[in-house]
Amino acid sequence: MTDSEAEGRAAGLEFPCGRQAVADALQEFLTATSDTGGTFYVTGAAGTGRSTVLTWLFLRSQAEGEGEESGAGTDSARPVFHAALGARGRGADDLATALGQQLGYETATAGELLSVLAADARPVCVALGELDEAGPVPNDRHTRHLIETLLAPMAKLPTVRLVTEGAPEWAPFFEGCEIVDLDQPRWTGRAAFDGYVAALCGIGLGGEGGLDDRGEQPLPLPADEISRAAYPNFLLAQLLVLERLLADPAEPGRAQPADPHPATTHDTVARLLHTLSADVPLAADALYALALAGPAGIDRRLWRLATAAVAGRQVRSGEFGAALDASRALLAPHRPDPAGDGDGDDETPYRLRHPAIGTALLALRPPEAERAGRTAVIHSLAGRVPVDPAAEGAPHPLWSQAPPGLLSALIKQAAAVPGALGPLLDYPGVLLHADLDGLRAAAAASADASAVALRPVLDLLHPPSAHQAARLQVAAFQHGLTRLASAVESAQGGALPFRALRLVPQQGGPRADEGSEATGEDASRDAVVLTETGTLEAGQGAGAGQGTGAGAGEQALRWTLHGTPFTAARTTQLDTVPVVLLADREGLLQVRSHGDGRLLRPTVRTDEVAEHVCLLTATPDPLSACAAADRLWLARLHDGSTLAELRFGSDITALTTTAEGQLDVDFGGSRIRLAFAPEHLYTSAGAAPSGRTADH
Repeated sequence: MTDSEAEGRAAGLEFPCGRQAVADALQEFLTATSDTGGTFYVTGAAGTGRSTVLTWLFLRSQAEGEGEESGAGTDSARPVFHAALGARGRGADDLATALGQQLGYETATAGELLSVLAADARPVCVALGELDEAGPVPNDRHTRHLIETLLAPMAKLPTVRLVTEGAPEWAPFFEGCEIVDLDQPRWTGRAAFDGYVAALCGIGLGGEGGLDDRGEQPLPLPADEISRAAYPNFLLAQLLVLERLLADPAEPGRAQPADPHPATTHDTVARLLHTLSADVPLAADALYALALAGPAGIDRRLWRLATAAVAGRQVRSGEFGAALDASRALLAPHRPDPAGDGDGDDETPYRLRHPAIGTALLALRPPEAERAGRTAVIHSLAGRVPVDPAAEGAPHPLWSQAPPGLLSALIKQAAAVPGALGPLLDYPGVLLHADLDGLRAAAAASADASAVALRPVLDLLHPPSAHQAARLQVAAFQHGLTRLASAVESAQGGALPFRALRLVPQQGGPRADEGSEATGEDASRDAVVLTETGTLEAGQGAGAGQGTGAGAGEQALRWTLHGTPFTAARTTQLDTVPVVLLADREGLLQVRSHGDGRLLRPTVRTDEVAEHVCLLTATPDPLSACAAADRLWLARLHDGSTLAELRFGSDITALTTTAEGQLDVDFGGSRIRLAFAPEHLYTSAGAAPSGRTADH
């Protein structure tokens, strides 16, 4: 529920008020574009209720769909929206990842999502809001990048209907879109808006905004005057009501001098700030610190640290409490976590009533003050990270022990200050303990060289797993960040379940890995071929029916295997016995005798259909290295469970084991060699070798 919606509910009104015309326009759009793509764009000034309208439209459509599914409507019911998300705090890639999850795709980047949407002929309708709040710390650059990288290309796909909202300047990016401009009176019923303002004046915002904490009966306010000044901006109406309540507590209904200029959010916030900080000057710094934190807000302890950083001095607990109380008029409703200890340890974030208030607060100070404030906050937050007391030389931060929320807040602020994020990204602990989505958004928003170099590395860490440190080492090695790869190994004390040893460019193009690995037998006798239909043939005559294979047609096949089509086959040795490792289209793995095709082990199921397979025997029990697209995973032949997985960003073309039990992975014109440490591979995955007990 948005804060404006909360105010409406407190006033006894359904919110948004008077926006039926928008719902009618959306229905017309959906009907007209049922067989084609298109964009429905809700715009208007900040505070007109763009995000609230989008949320309302989504909830309304879902409720109607549920009613139809229960038999109250037609039997053609299905959700209007297949996915709905907000862009707050997100970059293009992590928004694409979350959107892909809702649509049933496994994607890690905007490019991957656009590719699968383009290849899928099924129509989808997507609702995306909060475009102005994109990025770790919102600004126009982040919003523009999100639109250019993801939303605008997605809107051009003929199977996608996009319902979104944002500032008027972004509308041209969506060619031919249907525009609903909430600044135009036609989209907001005047009588409903007047009723909303009258209700606000009646309750004085005390129930939600925290102004009427004394339990006194609010006095009447000039609702008609406020409604005329604010229409059709709901946030401005709230701020004007607040201003009247705060201007003269003894006479809140007293007529105000006529203002020759139209009321604006910026000017009203400026006047409110002057009033709120008149008796408690620290309230101005506290509100500015909260504006620096962005729309997501910050918890009480970190807010106090940020306030002290902005003020440039220590702030006592009681002094900060007074500033918080003085600031409540501009805060969103705060509902403390019932599990908190009641002693200021509540981790529920405090937020401003609306992002536009934060924009106005930041604009009241010069740009250099914002940069200085963010830099001070960065130093203050970094100073709260525990350090290893036993470390010699430079301080060794213990990032895993940082207070909750601190690392995320630190990264957000660093992403907004040129040159500040790079030094943080040099610490493997930051990369491993920070929220991955927030980290990706920060790296995408920063122009620091370290952040730019890390972007493809962070993409390969999604989704997170128990082996993040090892995956980071491999991804860093893959992208030439050998210093980072070494730092990860050092930080983990060498206890990585797998690691990259070397990366070399392939010569002469990619190799094919299906067929035989060296077994000490005649290569022609070992021939194993998968036909075009997925049938497996073994023997010297393998592939004769397709005109391929050594000695095709010269000798009868030793054995042929039909049934579910196979997707990968590999001849190798298991306990000195020649075997064939097989994967089929149902995700099953089989180990069969190379000599006669007998099943030597129980068939097991893996979590995906493998396109390449390879046997790893230098482990307590044999593992199958499986690959599909850019993903590699290690499956236990004991039960098919996955011990580890990693991604390479390019399709894997071959898997080969070395004499030392290492694994060569070919992808995108390169070959990377991986080594495995069984003593860490099993324990880090919470698994035990077959017949053994996990050592915890």
